[in-house]
Amino acid sequence: MEIDTDLDASNIWNPAIQKFMDIADLDVKGIGKLECRWVSPGEEGVSIPAEVRSDRIGYVAVEIGQSLEEVKLLGFVKNGDREKVPLSELESIDNLLEYLDELKPVNLSQWLHNIVDSGWHTAQTLFESKPELQFAFRSPQVVEKSASADVRVPVKRGKLLNLEWGKEQVALFVELMTTDEPDIDISVEVYPTNGQTNLPNDLQLMVLDDEGEPLMQARANKTENLLFELSGEPGEHFSVKLALGDFSVTENFLI
Repeated sequence: MEIDTDLDASNIWNPAIQKFMDIADLDVKGIGKLECRWVSPGEEGVSIPAEVRSDRIGYVAVEIGQSLEEVKLLGFVKNGDREKVPLSELESIDNLLEYLDELKPVNLSQWLHNIVDSGWHTAQTLFESKPELQFAFRSPQVVEKSASADVRVPVKRGKLLNLEWGKEQVALFVELMTTDEPDIDISVEVYPTNGQTNLPNDLQLMVLDDEGEPLMQARANKTENLLFELSGEPGEHFSVKLALGDFSVTENFLI
């Protein structure tokens, strides 16, 4: 399928891990680990052991024939929060490429050169598509303005995210500011949409490091917006995760 993978980074080569844990991971470069779960012919579901139900971008069901000489990719599932997933609930393996493309990190350094990933827009563009968003902002630096070359102007882009399978929606904004150091100052902001004055109660905002560990986290409670400020060097990765109930959405970034 021409997916760039790193088999050497898999834990299948670690005898200690394989002895005590049921793991069959495949590292997809720059995105994360897929878990490859075997299925015997005639089985109606794919088992997902407890040890691999986190730190995975997806689970691929692989049917292995009795001769052990032939395999069939049955499909995949994005979340592994259950012990067993019926094969009837698997997504087509044809959709895997599109899904992995969605998970590719957003290259923030390119924003400084006006190269912006699909789905991200200026605040002005979002205002035109969602006029009610204007009432949610309190910051005077929402719309970018031109400036001379020696004046640093923050670069800000936003994206609308649906939560709870479309029942709720928020706007995620990321702003960049260059400094005298190699570091780039970054702000992550979440605002309500659809005319709401507050974010959904119990909405969680998390900033994760490249290992998926939380660096910052906050929960909305009658909150107008959530804001985190951080900095990083070009080449570093981080993720922003929004969670509401059992639903979550994650955006991956490369500085």
